[in-house]
Amino acid sequence: MDKTYRQLFVDLAGNINPMIVVFGMCVLFSVLTFIVPGGEFERRSVQVMGVQREVVVPGSFHAVPSVPQGPAQTWTLFMRGALDGAERSFLIMLAAGAITAIIATNAISAGLSLLISGSRGLGLLFIPVMVFAFGLCGATIGMYEETVPFILVLTPLMLSLGFDSMVSVLILYWSVPIGFAAGITNPYNVLLGQALSGLPAYSGSWFRVLSFIVFMSAVSVSIMIYARAVRKDPRKSLSYDEDQRKRREQEKLEKTAEGHKLTPRRAAALVLLAAGFAVLLYGMIKRGWGFTEIASVYFWMGIVVPVAGGLSVTEMIEKNIEGMRSVMIAVVMMSAACAMGFILKDGKILDTILNFFAGYLSGAPKVVIAYIMFGISAFSAAVISSATGTAVVVMPILAPLADVLGFSKQIVVLAFQYATGAFNFWMPWDGIAFTVCTMAGVGFFKYIRHTVKFALFVYFPLALALLALAVGVDYR
Repeated sequence: MDKTYRQLFVDLAGNINPMIVVFGMCVLFSVLTFIVPGGEFERRSVQVMGVQREVVVPGSFHAVPSVPQGPAQTWTLFMRGALDGAERSFLIMLAAGAITAIIATNAISAGLSLLISGSRGLGLLFIPVMVFAFGLCGATIGMYEETVPFILVLTPLMLSLGFDSMVSVLILYWSVPIGFAAGITNPYNVLLGQALSGLPAYSGSWFRVLSFIVFMSAVSVSIMIYARAVRKDPRKSLSYDEDQRKRREQEKLEKTAEGHKLTPRRAAALVLLAAGFAVLLYGMIKRGWGFTEIASVYFWMGIVVPVAGGLSVTEMIEKNIEGMRSVMIAVVMMSAACAMGFILKDGKILDTILNFFAGYLSGAPKVVIAYIMFGISAFSAAVISSATGTAVVVMPILAPLADVLGFSKQIVVLAFQYATGAFNFWMPWDGIAFTVCTMAGVGFFKYIRHTVKFALFVYFPLALALLALAVGVDYR
């Protein structure tokens, strides 16, 4: 009987639309605004890394009347979320449209055939190569949403190597957020956190390199264990049903030599595609490009590359629209998820919650202090859904506390870094995770259930162990 009820719960959870989860969280946060007393920190405008930011003034917390967020206050939140995340949403749409149109030329299929023929000998070892490569993108230049379109290339590659679509999702969306959190030179958590704490830029990099190696190794081993089980018995795949259609389509392509023949036009498309990604990397690393410039590059790639690869102008437009349509629900999901942070901030209770947790730091052992700072930052990151937004809220509170407690600010930044990867890649309201799963064609809640185990039994223990090690060696 217990097993029956447990299976029923799993089946129901698997059929819940993520929008229902977001709506439920919004209702919960709205109720909290009627219960939790209002309060806020004073904020001052400072220039950090050449950008004017509003940061918290330590010790300035004071009570203010709360602003309960009922229906009359929250009915416009979805539109506010859509406008707040407009750049990110259009980046996802334009990138999905571009990659879909490029895939339609069969240039990527031809390129993958060559890649697979040269990499089959690697087998499972191909996974850590990809994990460290994607993780490095997050750890060094802070790539995050920008990596999402790669799932459209990674999924057929993993299927061709005998794995499943879920392996592609795990490779991309475990390595990028966790690499981002390890942050060797990540400007969005390391550099910003150190700037707000008064630490030299990129100081203490040796421990962050160690963290990156430890986290990426754990991610690689965890995915390889799952991938090996799937290769032995495909029915153990978490995306078995979804992959049957994809495998049949791939088998048809493989039987058609023309489908994988690298023609001159397809070769030209691959060269232009590589050039496009080179431009993206140059712009992000050297020119500091944001969503506007990155999305614009994808826009032009979606026009030039498909036409060069053999599509007519009409086909190119249709395929771009098809790709955009495929991620529309994910874009809606991201807009809705923004509402949760608005409710806490508009209700004047976010600062109250942060101040409550910060009050428990005084007199605690140093390891406990590190863990509490990790918890405060993780909670804030889960609600605010932005590393930079979290930094300007929590770092001005935690860094001065470190001075008072004689605690290493370097560990404060480290705890904040790890916290940016604690929840965001597996929360049911994470719009990016939903986007990746949608584009890969796998069940969102199947991904969530599998990732919860990884987070609880691998990521969290490793993060806490590394924080304890940092305290033990007096990391400064």
